[in-house]
Amino acid sequence: MTPFGLFLEKIRRSRQLRQKQLAADLGVQACYISALEKGRKAPPSRQVLEKLIMALGLDEQEQAALWESVEQSQRSFQLPEGMMLTEYRMINELRKRLGRLSEGQVTLILDVLALSPPVNKQSNARRIDM
Repeated sequence: MTPFGLFLEKIRRSRQLRQKQLAADLGVQACYISALEKGRKAPPSRQVLEKLIMALGLDEQEQAALWESVEQSQRSFQLPEGMMLTEYRMINELRKRLGRLSEGQVTLILDVLALSPPVNKQSNARRIDM
C-alpha cells in the first residue's frame, strides 16, 4: 500500500462509499480504484485527482493531505542538476536498499535530513553538472 492508496481508502470509507460508487463518480472502473488503494497503480493524473476532490467534497485540510500523499507515492523522480558526486552515491545506495530498510534506519535517515544546514558555511564538496 502507498500513502496515496491509504489516504484514498480512508477518505472513501469515511464518506461511506463503495469502490463501485466512487468509480462511477470519477468515470473509471472499480478495479482501478482497488488498484490505487492497494498501491498497484501510481497516483492518477491531476485531472482525475481534481474529479476526486469534487466527488468526495474534500475540504482544504483533506486536499492538502491528498496532495502530500500523491507526492509521497511517486515511484519515479528526476534528480536535480548540480548534485555533488557524494549525493549521487547516496541516492544509489539508498535505491539499492529500498524495501529492506528497518524502521530504525528510516527514522535515523529522516532525523539526519531534518537537521538544519550550518549557517554561513560553504561546502567544500565539488559540484558537477551532468
